[in-house]
Amino acid sequence: MTENQWNAQPRFILGLAAIWAAVLVVLPFTKVEINVVAFAPQILVSLLLLVSGWILGRRNFPAVRDLLSICAGLPLVAIALLSVNYIAMSFNMPLADEKLMRWDAALGFDWHAFISFVDSKPRLATLLMSAYESFLYQLCAVPLILFALGFRRRALAFVIAFGLLTVISAYIAVWFPAYGAFRMNDVPFGTLRNLNNHFGFFFIEQFEAVRNSDTFVVSTDTLSGILTFPSVHAGVAYLLMWAVWPLRWLRIPVIALNIFMAISAVANAGHYLVDILASIPIAIACIFAVRIFFRLGDNQSLYEQKFKRGLSSHVAASG
Repeated sequence: MTENQWNAQPRFILGLAAIWAAVLVVLPFTKVEINVVAFAPQILVSLLLLVSGWILGRRNFPAVRDLLSICAGLPLVAIALLSVNYIAMSFNMPLADEKLMRWDAALGFDWHAFISFVDSKPRLATLLMSAYESFLYQLCAVPLILFALGFRRRALAFVIAFGLLTVISAYIAVWFPAYGAFRMNDVPFGTLRNLNNHFGFFFIEQFEAVRNSDTFVVSTDTLSGILTFPSVHAGVAYLLMWAVWPLRWLRIPVIALNIFMAISAVANAGHYLVDILASIPIAIACIFAVRIFFRLGDNQSLYEQKFKRGLSSHVAASG
């Protein structure tokens, strides 16, 4: 069955439901509450897009169905990500910074030497900061590019892989709350020459608030990634590399960008090297899961499939 014939939306919706179930099943046992009213506009619009897509799909508009599903899925997964990362840190487990620093040392990684090197290279420091900040832009652009080029099922699979990665990372991160390398190595914000370490401190207020509060409400004004180990930033970088692999003209630049984005999690956000490495097997597991779930058997786009079928039919008719 071709990508054009196979309706992936039911599995996409099931994937979204599973991601949210993983969030909501633990919510009653934590001190975290989700301000549903604050997120109501995004949730209602997303649900409206899913329903509209389902209706239009039944009326033989499968492309519109899949586009609306992508546009609905991204904000729903983003809200789940924000919620689950606060839930993970709300368990107030002992800080893991010293353990993570020991693991880095065991790998032979010299954090001070790395930061000094990057800080001595203005262009490299700027490049890494730009790569770090490309996270949200890539997260939105890549599934839309995949859709536009006929990789509709792959685009849907990417959104679910993103949600799956965030949930798995958060469940692991429960046991590894951390302030990060800048705080632990006493490198204050703004003291470096070229390297912008803003994101190494940006999350700390929220991190401490959810750990120290009796009740913490996740709302639109609590928008910060507060997980350290494993790194969601790096994990998404690996997913993006996989997502664009069939696009030969885009493969190399996107892979290069996301190698820098993974590195920037250490240079700009204070992650430990082991945070970046720990995300690799998680990303691989998510990729395998969505490949099976969405039946991604090959790397051909919908248009390539149509062309080959048309060519085969022409050859058969000529013979």
